[in-house]
Amino acid sequence: MSVEDSPDEHPADERIVPTLGGQVTPELPSGTYHTEVVREHRWLEPSTWKVIAKRLYFEIFFNALFDKGATLSFFTLLTGLPTLLAFYAITTLVLDQNRDQVTSLTDEFIAENIPDNFQSNAQTVVNTVIGSTEQSITMLVISVLFALFSSSAYVRAFSRMANEMYGRREGRSLVRTWAAMWGITLVLVIGLVFIAGAYFLREDIARPLLDKIAEPLNWQGFTTFVLEHFLPIWQYVRWPVIFLVAVILIAILYNGAPNVRFGRIRWLTVGSLFALISITIVGLVLQVYLKNFGAVGLYGALGGIIVGLIGLVISNSLLLLGVKLDAEIARTRELQAGLHSENIIQVPPRSSAAVEGFSQLHDRIEEQAAQLRTESASKEQPKEP
Repeated sequence: MSVEDSPDEHPADERIVPTLGGQVTPELPSGTYHTEVVREHRWLEPSTWKVIAKRLYFEIFFNALFDKGATLSFFTLLTGLPTLLAFYAITTLVLDQNRDQVTSLTDEFIAENIPDNFQSNAQTVVNTVIGSTEQSITMLVISVLFALFSSSAYVRAFSRMANEMYGRREGRSLVRTWAAMWGITLVLVIGLVFIAGAYFLREDIARPLLDKIAEPLNWQGFTTFVLEHFLPIWQYVRWPVIFLVAVILIAILYNGAPNVRFGRIRWLTVGSLFALISITIVGLVLQVYLKNFGAVGLYGALGGIIVGLIGLVISNSLLLLGVKLDAEIARTRELQAGLHSENIIQVPPRSSAAVEGFSQLHDRIEEQAAQLRTESASKEQPKEP
């Protein structure tokens, strides 16, 4: 079925609110968008990549991409400690009998990856977090929930920025948006815990856990298999697994944060792959700099902090640029499908429940402005003698 033959019926909540105001009804409903746009035009024409590159260039240099990245970096720092608290608390909940091993692994990680002049500060932060988690299980769970709620501020900020990348405003209700962002935050933190566990997994961590599970079930053979056969191989397999989990986490962020609905979850996109590879490169370059030049130069240790902040801004900007790349690919597919997407990307929204409230407020503000202009004009009319 061609675009011209598509049904005109759209669900009442499928309306896009562009960044500059107004309302736009997508030319295709969500039920047929994936079939007629994404699937039919999966492969882009070679000439379209030049147009996509120009739009990305415009976004970077004329649409303040790095300003948005700096805003996200502020929220990264603002939510960093609550996220670290939730991360460590979940880890100690899972490895409750191995708290000493967790502390030992943390110290080892700091010694291997943090420059000498920053190790004492990093250790102070870790000790603060450890002290915050040494309490009852009930209080620990409450602390995790509070920390996750606080750290969801970053995801909410990312959602606003991602909507800007698609040229639209948030259409979901406040309750639905906050619930979705909190859920995404929970998944992201659990995913980061899994990545940390995959990175640090070794015999002295695995044995107590396996013994605790195997003894009641009489699975001693399973413990032997994991410790003697699986773990030696895991040291090499862990990196592809970590990469795969990182891809999944970025996919969840890219699919759930913006108010767009492609018809199905896209686990791997050009934008997410670009973001993951480029951020990894930035992290490696930053690590090399801090290891070799962190304490060298006029600013010394302060220079390392400045470079770290610059790296954080670049990483968040690249994460947003990945969203923009996916958005422009979606626009190009729509144009190839015959949709009028020159100005508005017409990916159907997840919801437009907040459209009426936004439109009413926008119209009320315009009416008040027009009334002010009329009153001012009447006051300036010359009085008759």
